[in-house]
Amino acid sequence: MLDIAAGHLAGGRVEAAFALASPALEAGLQYRSGRIVERARAVRRSLTTASPPRAVRESDVRLPGVYL
Repeated sequence: MLDIAAGHLAGGRVEAAFALASPALEAGLQYRSGRIVERARAVRRSLTTASPPRAVRESDVRLPGVYL
């Protein structure tokens, strides 16, 4: 899912990208998968914008405190 999200992000479809990335991140947290969480971080880092959309900000709230 995160690879598809990265493709959407590369195509400029930010909302679609994070609509896919958010459930993938939740699954990674649920299963305590460092690989999934790190991939979600990589997807987030690939987006650079001064004012991120709401879906991105919600992802930003979840990621900083995650250590697996």
